[in-house]
Amino acid sequence: MPSATLRPPRDIRSSLPLLSGTRPSRRGLLAGGLGTAALLGLSACGTGDSPAAGASGGAAWSFTDDRGRAVRLSRRPKRIAFLTDTVGAALWAAGLHPVAAADSGQGIVGAVRPDWSGVSRIYSADKGVRIEALAQARPDLLIDAVEPDGTLQVASQLPAVGKLAPVVGLSTYQPIEKIAGTADRLTRALGAEPADAGARARYEEASARLRRALAANRELRVGFVFGIDKSTVGVMNPRTWAVLKTVSALGMRLLPVPDGADNTYSQAVSWENVPSLPADLLVWAVSDPLPGNPLWQRTPAVRAGQVWKPPLASWYAYSWANFTVLLDGLATRVQSARAGVGPHSAS
Repeated sequence: MPSATLRPPRDIRSSLPLLSGTRPSRRGLLAGGLGTAALLGLSACGTGDSPAAGASGGAAWSFTDDRGRAVRLSRRPKRIAFLTDTVGAALWAAGLHPVAAADSGQGIVGAVRPDWSGVSRIYSADKGVRIEALAQARPDLLIDAVEPDGTLQVASQLPAVGKLAPVVGLSTYQPIEKIAGTADRLTRALGAEPADAGARARYEEASARLRRALAANRELRVGFVFGIDKSTVGVMNPRTWAVLKTVSALGMRLLPVPDGADNTYSQAVSWENVPSLPADLLVWAVSDPLPGNPLWQRTPAVRAGQVWKPPLASWYAYSWANFTVLLDGLATRVQSARAGVGPHSAS
């Protein structure tokens, strides 16, 4: 993963004064293959896959990635390498078995319970992606994550990687359905069938259920938060996270991150400001366990029992099945939650 880098501290006191602090970028916090990292969302490719992609291994092959670039090969690739945690989690969950893969140890890859038999581990904590190990795996196609600026997460920082094999880029900044949809499409293009044929239908049922629940509780305000450290809580940026993009499109009113850019991971909130968060339902995300801080217990949504902590794996495993668990759980909580419990914004 790329090395962990944070944007300079910046107060953003426009429409929500209590949300101020540093703005970590997702490149630094959520990467999957060069240095320290943590988590995140994946996406859909463009059109233009070769109609012969699912045919015999000797047929010509092409795939248009999320940069709009078509990778064209004389035959369908058989030896695939996953360069980042997020790409690996999505494609492993979809049913692809690589010859080499990165796992930074942040829980993203482990959440999909991959079968590592015959797979070279190409990541180390001190060096990131190990080019020598990747080369020894003899891949004929590399799958890398695409950043918001269109650059490849690993190959742009390690040019030697791109010399080993052609690279397909998948964006990590898209809604859920594009994440899993792209994973399925690439899986089929590489000659395999998606692992769970009925998973998408179950996901669509959960999505419809959440949409109905939100339509019946339009005033409900929802905040997705997690623990950063002992002194701060992070409010997840609706413009960045795959899950939040999806639920926003379904009609959920989300706690905003003022001025949050498309690659802003979260906004830090000091504990003394947590009880002032203008949310009626709080979702404790991507961290464990629930906080024991007394200020958490004084937060109106917590006092009202309107808190949900989804299973950690539901954030990390980019699959129809896993995201179904998340949307189903949200639908249940939205149905039972009462709007107006939390304080009102100062804006």
